[in-house]
Amino acid sequence: MSPRLGLVVGVLMLTSRAALAFCPSYTPKETAGGQNCGVDPAPGTNPTIPQWNLVFAKVAPGKASWLTDGPSIGDIGSGCGKPNPPTTVPAHFPCHVLKSIAMVETGWRQFCVPDTPAASVGAPERTIISFDCGYGIGQVTSGMHVGQNPSFDRQRVVSEPTYNLATGTLILAGKWGATKCVGDNNPDVVEDWYTAIWAYNGLAYSNNPSNPNLTPGRGVYNPSNGGSYTYQEKVLGWMEHPSANRWTSLAVAYPNRADVGGSGAPPDLPEPSCDSPTDCTKTRIVHASVCDGVPMMDAGVPPKDASVPPGVDAASPPPPNPDASTAPNGAASADGGCSCREGSSTPSASWLFLAFVMLGTRRRKR
Repeated sequence: MSPRLGLVVGVLMLTSRAALAFCPSYTPKETAGGQNCGVDPAPGTNPTIPQWNLVFAKVAPGKASWLTDGPSIGDIGSGCGKPNPPTTVPAHFPCHVLKSIAMVETGWRQFCVPDTPAASVGAPERTIISFDCGYGIGQVTSGMHVGQNPSFDRQRVVSEPTYNLATGTLILAGKWGATKCVGDNNPDVVEDWYTAIWAYNGLAYSNNPSNPNLTPGRGVYNPSNGGSYTYQEKVLGWMEHPSANRWTSLAVAYPNRADVGGSGAPPDLPEPSCDSPTDCTKTRIVHASVCDGVPMMDAGVPPKDASVPPGVDAASPPPPNPDASTAPNGAASADGGCSCREGSSTPSASWLFLAFVMLGTRRRKR
């Protein structure tokens, strides 16, 4: 039985134990000859939801907030001349972006009781580690394999929830800097992170909103309903459909597919204003997001560039790109980000969906 098939079987077995979530915890020995993970799992107790919210509140403002509880991180760009001139600011992140990415990646888990692989089943609670060496809540893979020597502390990625999440933002900041502008590239605006979130999973055509393999005419992603969506659409959809009061619902705006184009590398995008991934007949404003229960704010950005009138979604699904960025089962290209636990099935019960969140079909380097 292949490792992936074994994972699928493990998820299907959850029908008889719905209260349990999928929990991989692979040791270096169990990945030898394949992914070759470089660090053993660490024992620990997963934080409660209130404790996690404190972690997010510490990490979202950046290095000045997390201090020695996370790795060093540089400045990020802000402004694209629409109208603000390009400049640099200390790296910081909208709270909704971090919370929703972490929900897609691991369901807010750093530690769990393993139910896969077979040799680790029933071990005491320890670091969640996927078969492709994605570690902890942020599923950090870059730097976590045998022979790699990253600038951050690998052992702290394994054992400390705050350090792991902060390391995930280090990677996300890199995606922000490596992708084209969205709107005025304001790091305070949730919607301006659209392409960086896409890149966190891999800038592949599988995540292009015009990919014909996605659910046609799809509205906003609802994790209770499932469906075939891009990674970034799932992250944004979670923002609008929070789980267990982890955050306040935020109805974010989406870019026009006509602006995104038909590849895995979108150009500069106007400020998102569409009501859903496929519908621009209604519009939405963009938002800023902070932690600690501070209300969300209208970011005060005009709803749409005049070059594409509101209410127009002129994109027709192009054929998939024939290059290496189009991989089977939605796998991302090698320029991807962290290791995603996202599933592509359509379960109706939220517990089964969360199991597939742990499983994933898009495996990328982070």
